[in-house]
Amino acid sequence: MAKNEDQNRFFIPALIGVALLLCCGTPAYVGYRMWADPKTKAGMEQAATAYLDALRDGDYPAAYALTCDSEREKYPLAEWTSYHDEPDIESYRITEVAIVDPSEGPTLYHVRAELRYADGKTALWHYNMADESGGWHVCYNTWVDPKTG
Repeated sequence: MAKNEDQNRFFIPALIGVALLLCCGTPAYVGYRMWADPKTKAGMEQAATAYLDALRDGDYPAAYALTCDSEREKYPLAEWTSYHDEPDIESYRITEVAIVDPSEGPTLYHVRAELRYADGKTALWHYNMADESGGWHVCYNTWVDPKTG
């Protein structure tokens, strides 16, 4: 009987702890996300806007400075610039700022923008974002096929 009493002594408080986490922890997490996500998205949008402004203005060193560390480690400024210097961006419009929190894997942060080029053509680009020591940075970009989204 003493063994059952010892098991019950730890089981009931553990059960109460789990119940409290479920009842209080979930609403607390949801509340935190509702408070934090708008601030995070605003920072992401500001970084993407500064990056696209620099590209549009032809200020490649400024745009390069707004890329994440891993991009700057892969490509020196001259090589990165040659990849980004054509065609000329006339204007852009941010179409989506998203935080994707899959059940498995890391949280993903991205910004999508529709770019209008000097020749009148438009393209949708997807910019993955990273929160690094100096704030949000563009980690890499990919063209989005309008047929597949």
